[in-house]
Amino acid sequence: MKNASRSALISLLSEACELEHGLACSYLYAAFTLKLSVSENDLTWQEFQSLRIWAGQLYFIASQEMMHLSQAWNLLTAIGGTPYYMRPNFPQGHKYYPIGLPLKLEPFGRRALKRFTFYELPSHVSDTAFLEKEFRIKLSAIEKAFTVGKLYTEIRACFNAIPQDELFIGDKSLQVGADICHFNEIVKVTDRESANRAIDTIMEQGEGNSNDQVDCHYGLFVRLDKELDQLEQAARTRSGKFEPARPAIEDPITSFDRNMGPQGAHKIEDPYTNDVAILFDNVYSLMLRMLQYVFQSGPLPADGQRRFAEAAIQIMARALKPLGEALTLLPAGPSYPGKTAGPAFGLYRHVSLPADFNAATIMVNERFEELIAEGRKLSTHPKAPAVLLSGISKLEDIANRLMFTPKPITV
Repeated sequence: MKNASRSALISLLSEACELEHGLACSYLYAAFTLKLSVSENDLTWQEFQSLRIWAGQLYFIASQEMMHLSQAWNLLTAIGGTPYYMRPNFPQGHKYYPIGLPLKLEPFGRRALKRFTFYELPSHVSDTAFLEKEFRIKLSAIEKAFTVGKLYTEIRACFNAIPQDELFIGDKSLQVGADICHFNEIVKVTDRESANRAIDTIMEQGEGNSNDQVDCHYGLFVRLDKELDQLEQAARTRSGKFEPARPAIEDPITSFDRNMGPQGAHKIEDPYTNDVAILFDNVYSLMLRMLQYVFQSGPLPADGQRRFAEAAIQIMARALKPLGEALTLLPAGPSYPGKTAGPAFGLYRHVSLPADFNAATIMVNERFEELIAEGRKLSTHPKAPAVLLSGISKLEDIANRLMFTPKPITV
């Protein structure tokens, strides 16, 4: 590959980190908006069961995207880089990333599924008319679309073009495996062979391979699109309408950003909903900082690395899910009549945890206490959905079971 260098590879991997992270948030947002509350009784039994399955599939795909982010961190540290989790806030237009598609938060539906399908596109492009109509993208831009798979193809070419003995200078003790992070497919990267194996795993989970394009993200999104079409047609035959998603706004953002949000973001105006959205962002930030700490710290005392990793992953699976669902049940504000909100996944001026394990533990414990106290306060509000208290209770359980009592600080 021409112009292959460590600097170019670190840049490509950092872009991959942003994309994997952004895709996970986009998939989660769609899952949060699905009507899964027993109070949402405008669905048939079959429709409700389908939505439960769809939500599970979206959460599974999002969890694999977070594994891909973690795998990209292993690839970065192997060549002397550092774990990178920042990304621009939503939305981003189709020109920001070379994939040629917007990266945004929107409710589950036909347009979201089509966009998801194109993110994970294998080697062919179809239905370009849909993208032209829905996203106002010219055909030339679609023809040049740089899919996630193509990005990793370029990353692989860089890994194979740079001499192995020059490239892999990272501290091997920083490599994180399944014994620490509970991502069963994650690969410790120490040489060219393991780097290629890690990239193969990411690409096969996303776009499949020549023998299987069904049991991958691309195949699952194609299947969801077909199943959505079938249920819509069935609803029409009985003179009804199938609406699987709550009426959440697109690309919400909290007032915390002080009018510095991206163009096209929609500010949450309801004061209580905005407070819940800020709480979500803060819990989400804590999860990211803890997971990054696992990949930048190396072995820690008292099984600390594994417990930090488990706490971070459990926050994502057990706490963020009910908090995100709660936001899609709350009003967005007077400018959005009949619309609900959703999580912004906002990132603002965050710093990494300190390298010292005791200091990091103190900071994490303090943050848990602050967030749980704020969450319990918000849960007593008359508008609070029951699922909000469930999320806070799970956050408290994670803190109680998985965190540590730090050593006293002596001055």
